[in-house]
Amino acid sequence: MFAEERREQILIYLKKHKRAEVKELIEEFQVTGATLRADLRAMEEEGSIVRTHGGALLKEDVLQKEDFLSLRRGHEEEKKAIAKIARAYVKEGDAVILDSGSTTLELALLLKDAKNIKVITNDLQIALELQENPWIELYIVGGKVRNNFRLTQGAIGTDFIKSIAVNKVFLSPNALSIFGGATTSNEEMKEIKQAMMEAAGEIYMLCDSSKIGQRAFCKFARLSEFKLMLTDSGISKLDKNAIEEQGLEVKICK
Repeated sequence: MFAEERREQILIYLKKHKRAEVKELIEEFQVTGATLRADLRAMEEEGSIVRTHGGALLKEDVLQKEDFLSLRRGHEEEKKAIAKIARAYVKEGDAVILDSGSTTLELALLLKDAKNIKVITNDLQIALELQENPWIELYIVGGKVRNNFRLTQGAIGTDFIKSIAVNKVFLSPNALSIFGGATTSNEEMKEIKQAMMEAAGEIYMLCDSSKIGQRAFCKFARLSEFKLMLTDSGISKLDKNAIEEQGLEVKICK
């Protein structure tokens, strides 16, 4: 078992049990103490767990305490490059869902001059950017507003998305693991993203390379469920090949 795959399994174990002793994990995964401690150290550095004396605790607020600005800062040029390529996949007459996120926001900025399209989004900032264009039929997904994130989530919005059908959805995961799939920060975001995927004929992932090899709290999709992954040139050849081996085509945006 590869180290990343084992760490995914350790995280799943901790999601179930909340905490575990080192001896317990050594026995469960049949590894040496040195290997297990290296795994826990790496997972703590990634922010998914907290090491304790003799064990580890699941950090359930993984990626949940990042506010709107911290999420949307950083890797701006990479996100713009991804959005520029993604724009070419939106055609006149399309109905598209734009997931909340900084890269989908960059895509929305490029759609401000689009004509005769429908856009559905749970991102309040995206809605504000697009609402001035009379050629865009704009729908804002209702539900609970997530404080400091400028987005909506919850059953109201999920039920609405389940009632529609669109040509394409552009999704941004909080993190992407080659073995663990696309992940997000909480159960409500997981459910709304899954509903978006079910509503769409084609599913595009917009994911800058800084998210690759990371994990958030909830898995919402396997890599093979996406039609295409758009990322930047920071992705390693090894990661690109590994992702494509999982059944997902990768397009590098420059």
